[in-house]
Amino acid sequence: MQKFNPLVCSVAMLILASIGCDGSTTYDVVAASGTVLLDNKPIEGVSLTLIPQAGIKGRGGYATSASDGTFTLQSEPEVMGVVPGNYMVLFRKYAMPDGSPVPPGTSAADADLINQLPEIYSHPEKSPIYATIPATGPEGLSFELSSRP
Repeated sequence: MQKFNPLVCSVAMLILASIGCDGSTTYDVVAASGTVLLDNKPIEGVSLTLIPQAGIKGRGGYATSASDGTFTLQSEPEVMGVVPGNYMVLFRKYAMPDGSPVPPGTSAADADLINQLPEIYSHPEKSPIYATIPATGPEGLSFELSSRP
């Protein structure tokens, strides 16, 4: 029976453990932006979340709509754009329990925030909205939500 050299084992374990330790994996992304409307009107403060479908690498994407309903997707805090492919899209617009805007720095857990959009748009098992991001980047995504889906 051969004995293990503790130094060799320690170095090997350190090398294996350090591979990918920064938690980030780089994938090729394309710029993706568009608009979100509610009842044919631009809506501000909508959080969009892209959930990757089968075969898509990466974490998906996210954005928040501006006052004119426009948004620009990103896949990481410092990475603008998303990996091309098919995604389920979820939408949420949070407000305080009294319907007022969420103050900056307020977390959902601390404030019992409510989602002002119909549940179907924020539920991964019910969402009817999907998007395809082509490898060349989309011309402009457009999502039309209804307050009565």
